[in-house]
Amino acid sequence: MHQFVTLLPMVFLLLLAGCNNPESTTEAQQAEASADDQLFFASLNRAIHQGQYDGTITLGNLKKHGTLGVGSSARLAYELVLVDGIAYGIPADGKVYELPDTTQIPFAAIKHFRPEQKLVLNRSVTLQELEVYLDSVLTRNTFAALKVSGRFSKLKYRSFNPQQPPYKSTEQVPDVLFERENLTIDMVGFFTPESAEVLNSPVYHFHFVDEGRTTGGHVLNGVAEQVTIEIDYASGLQVQLPDPKLLQHLDLNKPINE
Repeated sequence: MHQFVTLLPMVFLLLLAGCNNPESTTEAQQAEASADDQLFFASLNRAIHQGQYDGTITLGNLKKHGTLGVGSSARLAYELVLVDGIAYGIPADGKVYELPDTTQIPFAAIKHFRPEQKLVLNRSVTLQELEVYLDSVLTRNTFAALKVSGRFSKLKYRSFNPQQPPYKSTEQVPDVLFERENLTIDMVGFFTPESAEVLNSPVYHFHFVDEGRTTGGHVLNGVAEQVTIEIDYASGLQVQLPDPKLLQHLDLNKPINE
């Protein structure tokens, strides 16, 4: 049986408590709008990093919670990227495959993507410099979905070979690395406060697919030449926990060393 945990920002709860104007949006409508603006986590970041690679949700059910997302498929067989509601998987060959709804997912973060900010960056920046720029424009201590589209002159990224039980932690699984030049890509991911590392990779976590949907993966480094950045803040969080039997052998208090 899956367990659900829903978290709403305190500001939102205070707004609901103080909303007595009959001409304003009803509490039920506000709650419905907030539910549609939540960032959904299937399982926990620390769980997958410690080797919980068994499926906890089908891709079809995951897609009910959003149109933009990142994650992995069972056994780390595919890096998962959701762009515009389409789910792509990238295995160890670095190629892109559209995944069926029956695909089992051990971990993912996903959101209905409705950008609130759109920015254009016309100068050449490394991935680290891009993240510093994002630090300057993002509202801190919030969760945000991000889409970065444009040309990268260099890109380093990874996938994994499928794993077999007994599973090792991701620290012990060798990366399958790729380096490409001059790619036009859709890079999607999330900003997560460092204090929420248990939920998602802290700060920035990006996956990508190229314009032709021929390659993709988990982004490690790169140089962006000209990109458009879209930002969508989450008004709440929802976490679907796996079956407790899948977590009982893990130490979720152990920090992640990526």
